[in-house]
This record gives sequence, C-alpha cells and structure tokens, in this order.
Amino acid sequence: MSRYINGFSILLALIVTSTLGACGFQLRGTTALPEGTEPVYLDGATGQLGVELRNLLNASGVQLSENFGDANSHLLIKKRKSDKRAAALGEGARVIEYQLIESLSFELRDIEGVILFNPSRLTERKIMNNDPNKVASTSAEEALLRREMLQNLAAKITRQLRAFKTTTALDNTTSVTAANESIN
Repeated sequence: MSRYINGFSILLALIVTSTLGACGFQLRGTTALPEGTEPVYLDGATGQLGVELRNLLNASGVQLSENFGDANSHLLIKKRKSDKRAAALGEGARVIEYQLIESLSFELRDIEGVILFNPSRLTERKIMNNDPNKVASTSAEEALLRREMLQNLAAKITRQLRAFKTTTALDNTTSVTAANESIN
C-alpha cells in the first residue's frame, strides 16, 4: 500500500511541476547589484510603497541600510503621485468608472551623488467601477487596487535594477574589449 501512495505522490509531483513549467511560472531570481553598490539606502520610499519595495529587495538578496551614512548607494524615490480621474460618465453625468494612477520617478546614486542608474519614470493605471449606492465597498476596492498598483511599481523597480546589473556588466565587458583592441 505504501508503494502505491509513494508512486502516486511522485506522479502527482511530476504533473504539478510540468503544468507550472508549461504555463511559464518561474521562481523570482535575485537582484544582484554591481559590486560596491550595496548596502543600499532607500530614500523617499514611504508608506505601502516602502514596505513593498523593502520586502522585494530583501527577498531578492539586496542588502539594505537603515542609515544614510552607512550606505554605498542611495535609491531615491521622487515625484510620487497618486491620481484619480473620471474615465466614463453614465446617466445624469454621473461617474461610472474611475481611472486610478500611481506614478513615481527613481534613480540610483553612489555615495558621492553620481548617478549610477538614470532617472526612470514608472506609471501604473487601473480602471475601477463606481457604484454611488455602495460607497463603502467602492472605497475598499480603491484601497485594494492602489495597494496592488504599489506592489507592481515596487516589482518594476526591482526588475529594472536587475536589468541594470546586466547592462553594467555588458558595459564593463565592452570597455575591456575596446581597451584590448586599442592595445593590439
């Protein structure tokens, strides 16, 4: 009987892993920054965005600093803006859909203030249905959507930092190759 259960468990595990692989599921990788940039101090990442960004960077293996003076680089979150616009009007010119917008700029600077990662602007947009008869549920839905939007922005920052590592490595390789070619 235990052989049957053991064989069934292995078969089930194979089916689950092949299904996950077929749908494109991948575990999140690490965000390795260029040598000498860690620890990183987060500046301007407050509230829910700060929590999400810290969690993602910690999970990605980035070493964070709590003190500005102890860091080798600073991730600056600037020009963060939350907006809500009427997207669609219904009967009697009542708003039936809102467009929620969360946007920010960020850059990575070294300890001397030299820009390591050029300023980048990120924006998240979502459409939210508005039911004037259900004010409480509409407010809760907006809070949930904004939280998801901030999670997405934090994930975008992490992905761009991961790409920054790759770009920096390619730039260094190109510089070394160019220097070697000039010697020859």
